[in-house]
Amino acid sequence: MSEAGHKAVFLSYASQDADAARRICEALRAASVKVWFDQSELRGGDAWGAKIRKQIKACALFVPIISANTQARREGYFRLE
Repeated sequence: MSEAGHKAVFLSYASQDADAARRICEALRAASVKVWFDQSELRGGDAWGAKIRKQIKACALFVPIISANTQARREGYFRLE
């Protein structure tokens, strides 16, 4: 596992809430909190599912971002996390 994600805060969100999640990520990083944020950590060709599960298991804190978007969707990766 990369050191970048070890003991970091993991943000879980619905894709429609990406802008809000990005703002939360930026605020946490500005406060010197290590954040594993998929948009800055995942690369093309990565095994996204495996990498995300690994980071969830290793994170210091799992933060689900709950919104009307997450409540309205019964499918999607957010529910699995």
